[in-house]
Amino acid sequence: MIEQTNIEPLVADAAPAEVLPLPGYLLRKAREEKGLSLSDVAHTLKFSVRQIEALESDDYNALQGATFVRGFIRAYARLLRIAPEPLLGRLDATAPQIEVEIAAPANMGEATPRPFMERHQKAAIAALIVLTALAIAAYLWTREEVATGAESVHIPPTAASEPAEPVAAPPAVVVTSTESSVRADSATVEQPVLSVAPGPGEKQLTLDFDARSWVEIKDAGNRVILTGEFPQGARQTVNGRPPFQLWIGKASGVRVVDGDKKIDLQPYARDDVARLTVD
Repeated sequence: MIEQTNIEPLVADAAPAEVLPLPGYLLRKAREEKGLSLSDVAHTLKFSVRQIEALESDDYNALQGATFVRGFIRAYARLLRIAPEPLLGRLDATAPQIEVEIAAPANMGEATPRPFMERHQKAAIAALIVLTALAIAAYLWTREEVATGAESVHIPPTAASEPAEPVAAPPAVVVTSTESSVRADSATVEQPVLSVAPGPGEKQLTLDFDARSWVEIKDAGNRVILTGEFPQGARQTVNGRPPFQLWIGKASGVRVVDGDKKIDLQPYARDDVARLTVD
């Protein structure tokens, strides 16, 4: 008869690994210890309460990319007067999945077309073609008139000893128009640059890029009227109904003009990322 023997496990269960708290949890504890509310933090950092709650809950998918999250944590830590580096190191160690950076927009250097431009773009091109044709026709007509006048010049007869004086050739003719110009010596047409003025109830924003930067602008209807990454030296002009919501990636390299008033982005910038509302 074989006796049944209880076989003890040879390897004991491994102790569970220690779970480190995420940066959002630590920021929330520090905020509560200092007696600050979510509204206090949102007002100081110029972010929404929803974004503060998402960060404190370590819900990084609700925020806009790893670069934004790291800048957000750094600004929040400075507000609470704690060192940001340990929080960023813990972020890298415990949440590597958010390290995917924001991909460059597919429409790099191009503004998103607005419905107004879609409605009027064909009419503007047609008007430009008509004006160019009229300028060329005026130029040709003027040259024909000048040539005809030169051929019909008649010198009345004088004394037989006096030779007829030659008729001087007419000078080159230049016909100009407010929309296009034609030079008689080269017959080249200079195409004008079209610009659309703001419509009723709209305002105009002009952005000059002193360095490569990305930008997103929404109008009063929360529609995106400009988005993309633009190179140094670019200029973008958009029209829409205020208030505008601006998000600028490299605020130190962008100049924004509201109509004829320059906007200082530095008070709204955190780690060179500016978020502001323009009425």
